[in-house]
Amino acid sequence: MKRLLTTLSLIVVIIQNLAAAERPNIVMIFTDDQRYDAVGYAGNDAVRTPNLDRLAKQGLIFRNCFVNTSICAISRANLLSGQYPGRHGIDDFHKTFTSKQLGATVPARLRAAGYQTAFFGKWGIGDSPERTQQGAAVFDYWAGQPMQTCFFHESDCRYVKFDGSDRPLDDLCDCPADARGRTGYRNRVGRANLESPLHVDSEVTPIHVDRFLDGRDTERLFCMMLFFKAPHAPFTDWDPASEHMTDGLVMPKPAAATLPNAEREPEIIKQSLGRPSGMRYLEDPRWFDRHMRDYYRLIASMDAGVGRIMQSLRRRGLDKNTVVLFTSDNGHYKGEHGLAGKWLMHEPSLRVPGFLFDPRQPGGKTTDKMVITTDFSTTMMALAGLDIPQDMSGRDLTTLYSNPTAPWREDFLYDHPYGHGGKIPRTVGVRTETHTYTRYSDPNPPFEQLFDLCADPDQLNNLALNPEQADLLGQMRDRCDALIDECK
Repeated sequence: MKRLLTTLSLIVVIIQNLAAAERPNIVMIFTDDQRYDAVGYAGNDAVRTPNLDRLAKQGLIFRNCFVNTSICAISRANLLSGQYPGRHGIDDFHKTFTSKQLGATVPARLRAAGYQTAFFGKWGIGDSPERTQQGAAVFDYWAGQPMQTCFFHESDCRYVKFDGSDRPLDDLCDCPADARGRTGYRNRVGRANLESPLHVDSEVTPIHVDRFLDGRDTERLFCMMLFFKAPHAPFTDWDPASEHMTDGLVMPKPAAATLPNAEREPEIIKQSLGRPSGMRYLEDPRWFDRHMRDYYRLIASMDAGVGRIMQSLRRRGLDKNTVVLFTSDNGHYKGEHGLAGKWLMHEPSLRVPGFLFDPRQPGGKTTDKMVITTDFSTTMMALAGLDIPQDMSGRDLTTLYSNPTAPWREDFLYDHPYGHGGKIPRTVGVRTETHTYTRYSDPNPPFEQLFDLCADPDQLNNLALNPEQADLLGQMRDRCDALIDECK
């Protein structure tokens, strides 16, 4: 009997070791404010993203990829925790994870499972250096920066030269002031007063990645979280190498982005934060053209960084066992509904690009299934061979890699609890395969919108005002309430 037990124990160890050997390295690419069609592989000829395109076309492209919450801080918290804001509790730019919550995040769980974890770029949770640096506790290598971070750094900047394996943290940018006198880690604009500027997305993050890869424990798998700043404002801070990327190209403008359509919007949208800039896009074609060129040059700058990082992996022979996931924290209006920015539940704000690239499997796949931010959280867990906790709200995307038509969700909850002092309408809602239901929470009673995405893809005809749609409206209200309860 003892010999039998010993043999069984050896078999268990062998199985566990085989499972560990099959686990990949993981790279999570998370951009900032990148709308769903702002990648070359989506058929947009105005933007140059050859490195993302290459990965996407060799993997599984999510043609219907969405966010749980369309705003930086909360969306980042969603991804890191695998939860909605109703569960993790971060509903503004100042709150942060408790120590217990941080210890249950995806990177913390991967680290406990033997992965070396590394973070690069804009953390975005807890709007101060002190709160930002709390995140370093679950990473073996930390190259995060607070608040909105800066696009340009001097080559001898403390952040650029900082070794992210070191503790205590002494990593804050100490660059000279910009032309406005804003110094250090705050959101400086431009390259004024920098003698040898480096772009954070195309150059600084790849420098830190090389530093991590050179110093890592080669006996352990790794998970790198690349939280790029692009294409968030300031829009003019692209890498100079991207300056001519849009030369001779026409900047496509959505057909629905018109002044008459903007004037049809209800007052709650007309009074919202994104309205002044959005209307300027519509009223001044030159302003729109300039903005979109800058926006696409920022994306090209980020894509150059992705290319350098993938080359670093190839140079070290790590690319064959490294899975890459890609998505963005929220979308970006370009005049639709008279809006700029994000925040609300229209498609331009809600939809983002996304793909999963696994070099161990044949690619060239696409799926129309509805994918959400927290699916990427769950997928990182699944790739690491970990059980998915019940309090996570995502699904394993590797299921779709094996079978892009597998049974999947038919709807999901949208939850945007941050009101920015009344400047952003707080919203909840449900997106199904055919309809969008939005509930603006602040008015009493709440203001509602219901759109038929098949008949009205531009979301201009509010069916919630149509008595003939009362039954459907009631069903969507009930489903919204049920999903809210599920995600608390």
